Amino acid sequence: MTSMLSRIGQPALAMGAEGPGRGGGDTGESASPESILFPDEAGSPDGDTHGNGAADAGKADDTANDDAGNNGSGNDDPDDRVPDDGRYALTMPEGVELDQELINALGPDFHNLGLTNRQAQQLADRFIEIQGRRGKAASEAWAGRVQGWADEARRDREIGGAKWAGTVGSAQRALSRLGTPELREYLNSSGGGNHPEMIRIFAKVGSMIQEDNPPNGGAGGNGRKAETAHLMFPKDAPKG
Repeated sequence: MTSMLSRIGQPALAMGAEGPGRGGGDTGESASPESILFPDEAGSPDGDTHGNGAADAGKADDTANDDAGNNGSGNDDPDDRVPDDGRYALTMPEGVELDQELINALGPDFHNLGLTNRQAQQLADRFIEIQGRRGKAASEAWAGRVQGWADEARRDREIGGAKWAGTVGSAQRALSRLGTPELREYLNSSGGGNHPEMIRIFAKVGSMIQEDNPPNGGAGGNGRKAETAHLMFPKDAPKG
């Protein structure tokens, strides 16, 4: 039953939505990790759009009729009846999309189990609550990892410490000159722009880029502007 229910409704949670920020305390809300290469576009890698709907979805309805498991005889509330046609009308909290096709497929099973619409709703709510907690925990773990990358890069002996400001400046220059919007979006949304090795390689490329003249007079050493491929792969410079 659990495997089938896993598609009923998925909270709008994405990896990296929440996580402990730098120096954050236990405030009841999780902070987003910083963004090293895109400070002006900082925010949670996933947008943090799920709100509290999933967490609140599992609150049980304490007013449910004790006899809700019967066929609803003598009760005019449709929610306390077992649908004769096996079609259940479930309501999802904000941020959760209902898989109506799956609900229709599970309807006969719910009917055979004698579940009223209210009981099916409570089952769905409980499942969403559990999945919401799992999703939040996974988001916090991922955001913590992304922040950990930033902290690791800042401490790195080659690119961090006193060299940190120059490193970040060079890396951002490389992305500004060579990075496509799609690459920037990917690195920013995934949190990969915080990875030490990403920062390291972009900083190396950025250090080779000059506004007017490339280092050593260009690819051919005669004042010509160096091609991007040569800047990234100097050993493969064209001959002649």
